[in-house]
Amino acid sequence: MIFLGKFAFFSNYPLYYQGMDENNLINSWNQQRAIRVKSQLAPTVLLSAVLALCATGAITSDSDQYLKLFLVGLVASGGVFSVTAMVAAVRDSLSVIDSLKALKSVSALSSSIIKSGFQLKALAALFMAMSTFNFVALLLYLYS
Repeated sequence: MIFLGKFAFFSNYPLYYQGMDENNLINSWNQQRAIRVKSQLAPTVLLSAVLALCATGAITSDSDQYLKLFLVGLVASGGVFSVTAMVAAVRDSLSVIDSLKALKSVSALSSSIIKSGFQLKALAALFMAMSTFNFVALLLYLYS
């Protein structure tokens, strides 16, 4: 696994889109993009609710230990599912990009999709970093 050129979880992803034509690859790209967006809806609502509870003082470091533990578990599980969905969608999108690169000629839209590979990797890394930051901030707020 290479950590500098490619993130570890992106290395050696399969090209299971080989043999598809450009239109099918673009449709698959759009499906993966929709998954990336939809996978963030529930965690965003969850984090908004937690932030509201903390901001209004309904949940503080003095709150019941079991309530805090439940809240931490809820946010952790939501975060794990969110990150997992994001990484899977990015990995599949990168496979589409590799398959588009293998085509002899592509449209302007496909060229644009191909150019977004680095941005996808950066987005996934940033998303994981922000998710970790949010979780650590919650832990510090609840247990300090």
